[in-house]
Amino acid sequence: MRIRGPILAGLLSLLAVPATAQPEFAARVRSYAQSHRADIVAEYLKLLSLPNIHGDAPALQRNAALLQDMMKRRGLDTALWQTSGGVPVVFGEKRVAGAARTLLFYIHYDGQPVDPKRWSQPDPFVPVIRTASIEAGGKPVTDLSGMSDEWRIYARASGDDKAPIEAILCTLDALGTPKENIKIILHGEEEGSGPGLAEVIAKYPDRLKSDLLVILDGPQHPSGRPTIFYGARGGAGLDVTVYTAKQGMHSGNYGNWMPDANVRLAQLISSMVSPGGKVVIPGFYGDVLPFPAEARAMMDAVPDQSRQMQQDFGVGSLDGAASSLQEGLNLPTFSIHQMKGGEVGGVIPASASAQIAMRLVADNDPKVMVERVIQFIRNQGYFITDKEPDVAALASHIRIARVVPRLSEGGGSGAWRTDPNNPQALFATEALRAVWGDRLVRIRTLGGGVPASSFIDAYHVPTVGVSLANYDDNQHTDNENIRLGNIFDGMVTLSALMMH
Repeated sequence: MRIRGPILAGLLSLLAVPATAQPEFAARVRSYAQSHRADIVAEYLKLLSLPNIHGDAPALQRNAALLQDMMKRRGLDTALWQTSGGVPVVFGEKRVAGAARTLLFYIHYDGQPVDPKRWSQPDPFVPVIRTASIEAGGKPVTDLSGMSDEWRIYARASGDDKAPIEAILCTLDALGTPKENIKIILHGEEEGSGPGLAEVIAKYPDRLKSDLLVILDGPQHPSGRPTIFYGARGGAGLDVTVYTAKQGMHSGNYGNWMPDANVRLAQLISSMVSPGGKVVIPGFYGDVLPFPAEARAMMDAVPDQSRQMQQDFGVGSLDGAASSLQEGLNLPTFSIHQMKGGEVGGVIPASASAQIAMRLVADNDPKVMVERVIQFIRNQGYFITDKEPDVAALASHIRIARVVPRLSEGGGSGAWRTDPNNPQALFATEALRAVWGDRLVRIRTLGGGVPASSFIDAYHVPTVGVSLANYDDNQHTDNENIRLGNIFDGMVTLSALMMH
């Protein structure tokens, strides 16, 4: 993600400061964060220096060992749960006499792969601190004195998702003893797949039981204001390959005779989406629309930053599938993540493939959504097969496509949503409003996926998400970063949940 201009950054910093008086505990946390900034950042730099690429079990084991040590130093009762995939789940707990509820905080500690050549520093795991974002002209600094909220730490996983780990542990430092029982689960397989989370959920139901699950992931609203969300999208997809012959053929000798598989695939994909961006597959939006009045009111209340984001990201025109970003986040999406076809040498391609991805909301059944796409392809005159067609099959059908659905093992999409009026969700909302007032942004559905559904399916626990990272943190891509003020403000946000 990209943002440009120091003026906007300054405005976001002002927006983060509530106009109303803060509760005593919030003032205490702010004071602690101010006086311990150098220590907090130094500890965080050490954590970011450990490579944590998803799937690298030895590296993730080293991360888990450090994280367990960080928890122990805060007096948490900790456990390192080994999993069949070799990536530990780290658990910490602080029980409080007379607590009214138990809060379980979920955070992941694995990160996306990196291409160092694309970064503005030699090594994404040697953190670089800058006075502002790269786009705003931030300069590298080594002297931590005079630290500003606008400074950025650039490193893989700095925004997604190690920042909430540092914030929550430092919040416990600042508070001493919270009002609620606190449980923390740190997951090392979020950025892909792995058996660990399902295994520990099944094995440790008593340890993971809670009254409210709080997912700490995702970026804040682009306004920079504190953000709570009540649901997230899941996903499903299909791999589609269209065929026109058994092999590619010379474009000079067979052009105008042999159909071009790239053209066929492009025509098929374009038939699924209107020029305005709306998916025309029958029933695609039917499970969701029309929105309930309360849902529409929540979406309409979210500040609209479309014009600013267009400038920040260089988006010349918007997709017309939804009337606003918030409406779009509450609809299923249709994307083509990859298209492949053709070969070098003046050859008409005989096959071309596309990876279709759908982000689904809680109202969608992934199997139904996949079947709608398959039926649409069939209605375009394609014979559907689930295996590579032989020459006889190719010659027997005017159009032929191999379609392989991509569904999760359990058949669900991973989408979830908690009723904002659920008593535990109301508790979280009121807690954050106690420190942020009307600046709190309430989002019905987060655009990306977070693995709350595993907990919800197993424990039927009310769930909310709280986003702490700056929205321009470049998660999953080069120059990932965290704005320092987001860590310190995040401590205030987390203290509200612990002390309300």
